[in-house]
Parts: sequence; C-alpha cells; structure tokens
Amino acid sequence: MTTPRPHSDTDARLEGFEARLQDAFAWANDHGREIMVGIGVVLVVAAVAAVVYEWRNRHQEAAETELAAIDARFTAAMGATSGDFFVAEPANAEQAKKAREATLVELDAFVAKYPNTAAAALATVKAAELEVDLGQLDAADARLSKLTDSLDPNDAHRAIALRLRGYILDQKGQTLAAAETYEIAAKVECYAARAAVWVSAGDCYARVGEPVRAIAAYREALEESPELGEQAQLVQRIGVQQAKIDAAAPLPAPPAAPSPAPEPATKP
Repeated sequence: MTTPRPHSDTDARLEGFEARLQDAFAWANDHGREIMVGIGVVLVVAAVAAVVYEWRNRHQEAAETELAAIDARFTAAMGATSGDFFVAEPANAEQAKKAREATLVELDAFVAKYPNTAAAALATVKAAELEVDLGQLDAADARLSKLTDSLDPNDAHRAIALRLRGYILDQKGQTLAAAETYEIAAKVECYAARAAVWVSAGDCYARVGEPVRAIAAYREALEESPELGEQAQLVQRIGVQQAKIDAAAPLPAPPAAPSPAPEPATKP
C-alpha cells in the first residue's frame, strides 16, 4: 500500500494561491466595465505620448535643417564655400557688414519661431557672435545674459554662451567680470572645451592682479587636460604667478640685536 505524500508548506501556499486567483477572477467579472475603461485610458495616453514624441523629433529636425540653411546663406553671402570650418572675412567690408546684418534678422526670426529649444539657444549664440563682429558689444552682452539666465546650469549651450560673454566683457574692459564668467562656464562638466576656458579665466585673473585665482584656474586646466597644459605652458604660467605672490609677501623681520653684556662690577 502506497503511503500518500503528506501536505507540505508548498501545498498549503498553492491552495491559498488558487483561492486568491478565484477571488481575482470573480472581482474581474464584477468590474469588467471599469477594467475596459482603464485599459482604454492607458492606450489613449500611450498613443498621445507617441504622437508628442514624434512631433518633437520632427520639430527638432525641422529647426536644425532651417538653421543649417541660414548658415549656408550667410557663408555664401560672405563669399566663402559651404563646408568651410571658418568663414573668411571678405575683402569688401561693406559686403561683410550687409551679410551679418541680414543673417542677424534671420536668426532673430528663427529664435521667435522655435523658442525654448536647443536650436534656438545655438541660434542666439550665433546672433551674438554676429553682433560682436559688428561692434555691438552691449547688444551681444544683453542677448547672452538673457540666454544664460534661461538655461539649465548644466546645459552645454549655457557654457558656450558664457564663454562668449566672457570674451565680450574682457573686450569691454571688465576683465575681472570676464574671468569670473569664464570660470562659471568652465564648471559646466558636460562642456567639452572646459580646459581652454579655465585657461582664459586664469589669463584674465593674471591681468587684473589676482595671482592666487589665476593659479587655481591654471591648475584646473592642467587637471582637465594635461595635453593642453603642455601646449599652453601652464606650468610656466603658474611659476610666474607664484613669483608675484612671493614678491608681494612681506619680508621677514630682521633678527633682534643681541643685548649688551653687563659690565663687570668694579672692586671698591
């Protein structure tokens, strides 16, 4: 005679699971309408999300294409070849001036058409560059200040704008403010050109007589890119600034003169 296997904890758990499953089926039968409505809502939300995602992608692609067309028209108006890394300055100064002014109008319209986008941020920086070339430093500074205030602190576009703003402030004679602006830009970790911006900050600090801050900036650049540090001779620049610090340090006080020895007592 076969002895039946005794019930174990596993059997007990299985029986409990079957009971819960039956309860779940019963609840589903009683609430079928609500379940179908819920499924319908989820499907609608997913469809809307997909449409929004697709629209954003197409919107971004359209913006990038339009901005590239503006760049191409500017390059042609300057008499350069499309695809050139740098647009050479034409011999005719009036031609260059008209090309920049026309492109500036186009960029302003582009920013108004695609507000709060990465393409608009890039177009704003390009517009500021044109204003700098046209000698409109105050307008470029105001444009970039407004842009940097609107961007996330860790946005690479903000670092690009701050770097250009640092250059503008330096050109306006506000070298200390330029150094501090460069430093803010260099602290944006996702910005690929951080090391070069640290060097610019150090140079500005050095020119306004801030050797301690200059050394700190040069060391940041060295840590970020030893290769650039070697090219820019940052170790030598640090040495120059350290020499200024040493020269400004107060000289140690001379040693005190020895006390005169007491005269020997005379015998009476």
